[in-house]
Amino acid sequence: MLFAVFDAETVAQLTANGIFRGAAYGILGVGFALILGVTGRFHFAYAFTYTLAAYMAYTFVDRVGGLPFWFASMLGVVLVAFVGTGIERFIYRPLANRAGATALLAIFVASLGITIAGENLIRLFWSSSSQNLLGPDQITYSIWEVNFLNFDVWQAVSSFGCVVVLALLLRYTPLGRAIKATRANPELARTIGIDSGQIYLVCFFIGTLLCGLAAFWYGLQFTIDPAMGLKPVIFAFVVAFLAGTAYEWYELIVHHHLTIGTNLFGTTFYTLVGFHAAHVTGGVIVMLVFLGLALRREVTHQNHQGVELVSWYWHFVDGVWVVVFTVVYIVGR
Repeated sequence: MLFAVFDAETVAQLTANGIFRGAAYGILGVGFALILGVTGRFHFAYAFTYTLAAYMAYTFVDRVGGLPFWFASMLGVVLVAFVGTGIERFIYRPLANRAGATALLAIFVASLGITIAGENLIRLFWSSSSQNLLGPDQITYSIWEVNFLNFDVWQAVSSFGCVVVLALLLRYTPLGRAIKATRANPELARTIGIDSGQIYLVCFFIGTLLCGLAAFWYGLQFTIDPAMGLKPVIFAFVVAFLAGTAYEWYELIVHHHLTIGTNLFGTTFYTLVGFHAAHVTGGVIVMLVFLGLALRREVTHQNHQGVELVSWYWHFVDGVWVVVFTVVYIVGR
């Protein structure tokens, strides 16, 4: 069946789509990893700031006259970066100080609340209907039967450039060294004069800025709606989960010599996380198959039941993920 679905032309198109969509999810993942890795905050409200960035860009472009398109768009993205910083400063930090040992769980629950409330505020101020972020004309290119847009190229180049700039900042600048020191040991960083609180704010600003850039490119290519942040952010979490699981298992097995047969903890941990990773991987494979069928125009209103079943399967995986993450990484921690 796979060979019937994925001919050479389809594989080439899927590869190009994967590169361009992967650039968007990659920059989302980098921003989220920076926040989580340095601050320890599981910032699910990333979905809200993603959506808000697209709407702010739309507002400055469509409703504030006289501003050049690119300036107006980036102004909206930068303002939302300050919103992300404010979430850390005025919500997460006071909550973490009060919650103590349960800060990770408290912040995770708070971030879910911010996401839900933020989506409804967007519906209140901008309506529930989709909006078009109108900018430069879309130009379609075709190379070797592979079709892509000028926006795809701009998105991939800008995403790659931002990641390179961030890597250079972390490696060669005093700020980057302060960020890495805070990530390694916040308490020790404070003793050598590094203000870890300020570093947390910087990480939220950079992470939200990257998130907003991804949202801007998405809105420019498609449409924006109040629920647009959940899907790409959850996809980015899926990629981060699989990559993080692989790295975590490598560390546990190679450096800590913890295998599935070492003790009861090893058996329980690898079974629980491993089965969930298998479900996620299987779901991604099935989605790729349906994407190939859709590109061949073989998914229609008459035979949509398979797609609906896969969507229900992903609801099940999402629910299991919440349980696994809460039990293993929040309560267990």
